[in-house]
Amino acid sequence: MTDHDDTTTDSQPSPAPGSDGFSDTEAAFISEMGSLMERWGLPQATGRLFGYLLLRNKPVDLDTMTRELGQAKSGLSVAARQLESWTLVRRSTRPGSRRIDYEAVGDLQHLLLVNNAHMRKFTETLSSGIPVARGEARDRLASLATLFSGFVEQTEALVADWEARRAAS
Repeated sequence: MTDHDDTTTDSQPSPAPGSDGFSDTEAAFISEMGSLMERWGLPQATGRLFGYLLLRNKPVDLDTMTRELGQAKSGLSVAARQLESWTLVRRSTRPGSRRIDYEAVGDLQHLLLVNNAHMRKFTETLSSGIPVARGEARDRLASLATLFSGFVEQTEALVADWEARRAAS
């Protein structure tokens, strides 16, 4: 991408991935993020947008995304809203402007805690099935609920430890 140092202005169009606007490694990263998130059930465009935003050094508006990614503005708007609903991006506005800018949420602990919220709900749902299940099904549900509960606890401990080490440095 041409704006790692953020000297590119909105009036300077950048080519789409695969052309000279992105390095091969940047284009590969954006593409791989699209493929990865597609396996998670999201559209490839959503993953590509997330990869693109992760490489940005500052928030970017939909017009710039459209120019640089070579995708339709409507599709990128939907993708940005999906990423926002997953709390993977945040939106902001510039003073005196109605334009909405988007940026990737860059703190790892935030991403892990968002995942934990989903896992906690999954664990609660598994646990709610235990009283109605019988025999091996009941044991399976209890085992899975215990496993995912432990996963959530360990992840929270990992994040707390990481934050403490980060604060100490």
